This record gives sequence, structure tokens and C-alpha cells, in this order.
Amino acid sequence: MSVRTDNLLKFAGFLLLAGIAGYVLFLTPAGDLFLSQEGRRELVARLDRFVRAAGLLGPAVFVAIYGLGVLALPATPFTAAGALIFGKYLGTACNFLGAVGGASLSFLLGRYLLRGFAEGFLTGRLADLDRKAGEHGFSVIFYLRIFWFPFIVLNYAAGATRIRFADYFWGTVFGILPAIAIVSFFFGNLREIAASFRGPADLLQPDILVPAALLVLSFFLPSLLQRIRKRRDGGEPPP
Repeated sequence: MSVRTDNLLKFAGFLLLAGIAGYVLFLTPAGDLFLSQEGRRELVARLDRFVRAAGLLGPAVFVAIYGLGVLALPATPFTAAGALIFGKYLGTACNFLGAVGGASLSFLLGRYLLRGFAEGFLTGRLADLDRKAGEHGFSVIFYLRIFWFPFIVLNYAAGATRIRFADYFWGTVFGILPAIAIVSFFFGNLREIAASFRGPADLLQPDILVPAALLVLSFFLPSLLQRIRKRRDGGEPPP
């Protein structure tokens, strides 16, 4: 079998997996667990029952479910579920481990299934961009994670480039940690407040308002970093 044929078969395998994921997400009742508010509540309830049945291994089971789930499904419902099931501290740890594990597996799948096929199209300027991505892999991944670039898309796309796994891994670790912590604390605090909820005024407290404000501010963090970087570069004396 030629290298080209092998790459085409791998790419066809990736398209098949993507097609199955799209079918499940948009054309089956299981997709409602991720696409509707009622479905997400049911998803949390099901995961809660399943994780509690695992006893002391519950956190490890959840991390495995999260890591495997985000190979093809949105990460946010899993993150919310982790915080609602385990609370803000253990939930943050489980969500972080699951997200990093899933991102790493997706990258390796992308490297195996997509890299060879993509190389055939990386000519001219695209080849230059691919080379630069390999040279600055950590920065590329870190900034895209901070930018809230679509989780699944970035995982597989990075595997198709020259970016080294180590740069991808550490860029992911530092890039997603703020978002994971903010979202987990937000939903974890909601879980604690729900137990003693008396009215809307109960939501107007620091445990809810601070994570919510940080969540909003995190969307502006990339532009702030870019401005700081431009000012720093612009203030440097010419070589």
C-alpha cells in the first residue's frame, strides 16, 4: 500500500468518525443531552448516578468519561456536570484532568489520522505557516486556548500541524486552566446555593458574581494580551 493511499484511508476514517459524531449529536435523542437545557440537566443526573455507583473510584470514572466524551462532543456540559457533581474544588480538578486528557488523545488521533493527508496540501504560504506553528507551538496553542477557540476543532487541527506534542500539552495546560477554574467555580457555587435557595437575592453574592465577572472578563483577556504584546514589541529598540 502506498503512503498516499494509507493517508487517504486514515483521512476517510477520520471523516467517518466525524460523521458518526455529527449524526449522534444532531439526529438522535442522545444529542438532546448536549443541545437542550432539559437534556443537559438529564445528562448531569445520569452522570451523577453513574459516578456515585462507582464509589471511591467516582472521580476517576468521571475523568475517563470526560476525556473520552470530548473526543467528539462539546466540553462545556461535561465541565458543568463535574462542578455540579463534585463541587467547585474537586470538580475543578476532575474537569481539568478530563479536559487535558481528552485534548491530548484528540491531538494524537489528529496526528495519526490527519497529518499525512494534510502534508499534501501544505505548500507555499501554508507550508510557511505550518513551519511557524511548529516553531512557536506553545504560544500558538496557549493564545488560542485563551481565545476560547473551539475545543474539539483545535485539538484535531493541532495534530495535523508540525506542533510538537510537548508544546501542545503545556500550551493546553496553561491555556485552559483559567477557563476551567472559572466555569467550575461558577457551577460549583450554584450547586451550594441551590441547597438553601430562597429567592433571586441569594444569587447576588460574591461566590456567584465574582466567577461570573471573571468569566466575562476572560473573553477580553486575549485582546488585552495582544495590546500588551504590541506595546512591548513597539517599545523595544530596533536591532
